[in-house]
Amino acid sequence: MVFRIYFETADLARTTIAQRPDPLWEVLLGLHILQLDEEPETFGPWRERARRHLSALEQELIALAPPVGYSPDFLTPRAAGEGLDAGLAAVAATSPAQLKAELGRLSDAVRLPAWTRRLASGDSTVMTRLVHGLRSFHRTKIAPQMPMISTAIEPAVAKHNDTVANDGFESLIPQLHQSLSWSAPVLSVDMPHVNRDLYLHGRGIRLVPSFFCWKYPMMLLDPALPPVLVYPVRHDPARPEIVVRRSDRDRAVADLLGRTRARVLRSISDGACSTSELAVRAGISPASASEHARVLHDTGLVTTHRVGSSVRHTLNQVGADVLSGVR
Repeated sequence: MVFRIYFETADLARTTIAQRPDPLWEVLLGLHILQLDEEPETFGPWRERARRHLSALEQELIALAPPVGYSPDFLTPRAAGEGLDAGLAAVAATSPAQLKAELGRLSDAVRLPAWTRRLASGDSTVMTRLVHGLRSFHRTKIAPQMPMISTAIEPAVAKHNDTVANDGFESLIPQLHQSLSWSAPVLSVDMPHVNRDLYLHGRGIRLVPSFFCWKYPMMLLDPALPPVLVYPVRHDPARPEIVVRRSDRDRAVADLLGRTRARVLRSISDGACSTSELAVRAGISPASASEHARVLHDTGLVTTHRVGSSVRHTLNQVGADVLSGVR
């Protein structure tokens, strides 16, 4: 089975190589790895620890990211190439039509929980919760690995840049992955269970290196979206295994306040929020969020003030010092 990508002259001029991994693609592919037992020498320790420390928000993401087959395109928008915040903003701005179509396609393959029906209908509260889950997974499971990931990817991307500059695009293809082959004007991706054609029509394609892309290159399903090909960087067997470590700062804050209250304080540090917004960010009930915010306010870490019929919680300087003072 082959995925065939058809180039025109303009496409070669507009093809780019991302210089670093895309944060939301790493989240999606990390979720895939989490559910498999592949490549234990590379991902085993990370997977074991990540499974033990999944928050409620992060667990919900698994429903949208089956490890084999289709995952919705809206989880990895092209805007994520501009950084995590831009990517999450693009996820939040997904049109109701796209949500309904892609979640409907996913439901044909897997059984989805009830909350996904509200997401498909455009429920903003559910979308907000999803966005916070994506941010949380990146912050706790992906970002701590970035020094190690960069060590793997930066030399590979530098080599790819040099190859294109000195020898041209055709010489780059065999470097990216063994499943890729070039016979002008077609880039072929040899992969199981996929037989498709994609015509770039002058849009070019963005080549994105990935640490968590573990076996085959990945593409978006919708041909109307900006073309992206995410390719796995070859893992060096001699490199130390990827691990998950909580920072000393996180541990110290959790030891001081308790894990849930520390999470609430960090959630408030992301920006002023109402109690209901805080509950979504922290993955707890509104009643629990209200109680933890009250305690943080009474101990002088958080400022709470009323706006109309609701209250807003804001991290004050004392709370900021608690979060930063144990660096």
